[in-house]
Amino acid sequence: MTLNPSFPLQATAAVTDLPFEMIRQPIVIMAKEHELLVVEDTATAVTVEVPSFGHYHFTAQEVGIEIRVSAALPDRLHMLKDGLCDHLEDLHPGIADVLRWSDMATVGALPPNVHFTTVQSITPIGTTFLRVQIKTEDLWSFQDDAIHFRLLLPPVDCTDPDWPTISETGSTVWPKGEKALHRPVYTTRQIDHTAGLMEFDIFLHDGGRATNWVQQANPGDRLVIAGPGGGGIPETSQILVYADETALPAAARILESLPKNSRGQAVLLSDTGVNCGYPIKAPAGITVTWLQRDAASSLTDLALTARSECPDHFLWFACEKADVQRLREAIKHDKPAPGQSYIAAYWSQS
Repeated sequence: MTLNPSFPLQATAAVTDLPFEMIRQPIVIMAKEHELLVVEDTATAVTVEVPSFGHYHFTAQEVGIEIRVSAALPDRLHMLKDGLCDHLEDLHPGIADVLRWSDMATVGALPPNVHFTTVQSITPIGTTFLRVQIKTEDLWSFQDDAIHFRLLLPPVDCTDPDWPTISETGSTVWPKGEKALHRPVYTTRQIDHTAGLMEFDIFLHDGGRATNWVQQANPGDRLVIAGPGGGGIPETSQILVYADETALPAAARILESLPKNSRGQAVLLSDTGVNCGYPIKAPAGITVTWLQRDAASSLTDLALTARSECPDHFLWFACEKADVQRLREAIKHDKPAPGQSYIAAYWSQS
């Protein structure tokens, strides 16, 4: 087995209280549920690749397990360790607490994926979005393979917010209680790495904390973000895209980045359909259809029909949680190959 040479950064940890045999199958099953590639699966080792981010490598020892995480960039190494803590806790509660990584010098520090930025401008986009431009020193991790990030919004009227730190286990420790941060996910729409400028769009809706923030924000304000993370732009020329208002920025970023010879369709849902005015650019071979919410059309039903007609197309689907769960349930028995779909809940009615 040859690991990707573009993942040169590594950190290791030992788990002595858990035999390799007890986590081998659960790790493989969990990887496949998240559509991650299992590069190696033997009686003594399992290697899982997180596309563009790095590898998890689990090796049997005389006593316990050695875990090695590799990545291309410091922030992604941290995010892999952070995510591993959550996965191990799901598999065996308490096991993540004993992790101690070889790069312990970062304990107590600000996570490398947290960035302090300054608002440059806020501009209306269509009828229901505001585009925010921010500036910071280092945005080089924000590439096409990871187009999402989180806003870190302190409570209203909090003048001395707390920011996350790195724990001894490699996980992120988030402020709690009165200083808990609101952490909604957004999509990078445009980025200028040389100038350190990035733009993203906020969908305006009543009661949203991000909506309240952006409607009161001004150029010069500080905004703290964490990222990048989440899915990237699919490497495909055949695609099916389904998105409601909350996912329009991500859908737009993907559609405008597709090869010119791409084929497929994009079905976009909003309260007012195309009249929402959100700009969408797609290759000529992509059919773009706008739906109004009161038309009672189901994105899930439409996606299932299109998937049955075009099984070789990449499926990108993002909207409300209940629709996402229904789609996942409907296709799980097909056992799709890793990397052939992106299905994500961007909000929940509950």
